[in-house]
Amino acid sequence: MIDDQIKLSLQDIKKIKEELRDIKKDIKAEEKIDSPEYIDLEKALKDLKKQVKEFKDQWLLELQSEQDYNNLRELKVKKEEELADANTKLFEQISKLPQKPLDMNLDTDNGPIRVQIMPEMRLYLNGREEKRTL
Repeated sequence: MIDDQIKLSLQDIKKIKEELRDIKKDIKAEEKIDSPEYIDLEKALKDLKKQVKEFKDQWLLELQSEQDYNNLRELKVKKEEELADANTKLFEQISKLPQKPLDMNLDTDNGPIRVQIMPEMRLYLNGREEKRTL
């Protein structure tokens, strides 16, 4: 008896989903704009986006020939590597702690920081999880 009720419910759901799909198709057909003015605007937008992309690409090409820009990019890569090394060191230090939750408050130059460490090697600084980057 309950099997029949479940079967009927599933059939009802299937029927409703099909009707909903048909309604969505009808709505999409109604929303379609066939106006020549709209089509022209769409083409103009597409061309404008292409021009903007070409301009950006050209600008980046010119920037890459400048020494100051390249120095900044190198500094960025070095700092990202330093950050990854510092995170690795932090997680190595955390792995030496006993496997129990730890909650502590630290005063730093940038202000107080609440540090929470969970046994599954998750680190939270001020309530936000710090992702492990290796």
